Amino acid sequence: MRGGSAKLYLIGTVRIGSKSIRIRESTGLDANQPSAWEAAETLRIKREAEILQRFVYKRLPDALFADVAEEFLRTRNPNQSTARIVREFIAAFGRVKIAELDRSELEAFFIKRCKNVQLITRKRMEGLLAAVLNYAAKAGYIYAVPYWPRVRVRSSTTNAAMKRFYPGEVELLIDCAADHLKPLLALLYATGARVGQAVHLHRVHFTFSGEYGRVFFPKTKNGHCYLRPLHPYAVQILRDWLSRRRGDSHPEMFLNAHGRPYPILDGRGGHIRSAFAHAKRRCVREMKVLGYHERALVMKQATPHWMRHNFANTLRQDLGLDAKAIALAGMWRNPAVVERYYIADVPIDLEEVMTTLPLGCRLGTLPPGQAKAVQAGWSSLGATVTRDAKGLLEVRRSQQAGIDWR
Repeated sequence: MRGGSAKLYLIGTVRIGSKSIRIRESTGLDANQPSAWEAAETLRIKREAEILQRFVYKRLPDALFADVAEEFLRTRNPNQSTARIVREFIAAFGRVKIAELDRSELEAFFIKRCKNVQLITRKRMEGLLAAVLNYAAKAGYIYAVPYWPRVRVRSSTTNAAMKRFYPGEVELLIDCAADHLKPLLALLYATGARVGQAVHLHRVHFTFSGEYGRVFFPKTKNGHCYLRPLHPYAVQILRDWLSRRRGDSHPEMFLNAHGRPYPILDGRGGHIRSAFAHAKRRCVREMKVLGYHERALVMKQATPHWMRHNFANTLRQDLGLDAKAIALAGMWRNPAVVERYYIADVPIDLEEVMTTLPLGCRLGTLPPGQAKAVQAGWSSLGATVTRDAKGLLEVRRSQQAGIDWR
């Protein structure tokens, strides 16, 4: 035992010939539990045997992938989303010895798991699995990280539409949506929340006072909880949903088209994919009827996550908030992510310079608002081109040429 801790530890030095290996490891056993000391002694003997096999006979320990992955989680202490993905790896390879993990098993897992996800998601999962295997190699559980063909993802340049809606477009989209989807879209529109953190909220997470309200997000992607205000527009739609459309006793705030709570998809998206696509098609038709053909093409590309981009861009372009303030309002942990992926704006100093350029002037006229001295250039005939009182160009002889200070 260590001072101030109720856990049992393996502390000591194992000497093999001229080599010595210092051991300081926790057994994870509580000293107050029955038979804890006997179990710790069994772990000590097993650990000494592993060290003997590794350093004398050059044999790798027969460690299961689950044990190594759990050790990786304990030492690295990753965030919630990373830990969830590592748990998926444990469920797939937990009973396999990590030294026997080969290319075929890794390829089969990613083909099945990432069948309906974007390439950037698969790239992230492959990078995380590589981190676990690299940890295993450094800890001596495997000689080298097994190879498998990993995907390469380049930045997409096909979607040139800025992910921001014009005033009235989201309102029209909500009007075209089904009754069960309207309150969820209103919440995403007013708070910039992700679909995954909003779709499973309960009624107790909402409080209303007059035309205003608040919503509590107990579970987010970054592991933090947030309390955020609600716009009166969203409050009106949410109250209408509770008073007129709900006749059930489900504690969940949002229900699917069948009147049941949305299923938990283990962190994956797709809860409202078909319902949003139907609402979007109706909205595009309405926009074309109203004459907004160009904006209808932009709306056709929209996804539910565009609500989050729209929230950040509105705060930036309309209210002038910086990335740190937007990250606080939109529940981002890192303001750099907001600056890089979500907001699109022109710097103020650059806008002032580019909007005052002397563009659109006719030949022979002085750009308005300029008080600079204009000196005409010399012509090939020994004369100069100058401006008269009306600002038009005229040719003078060299001895008559001067400087026009208008």
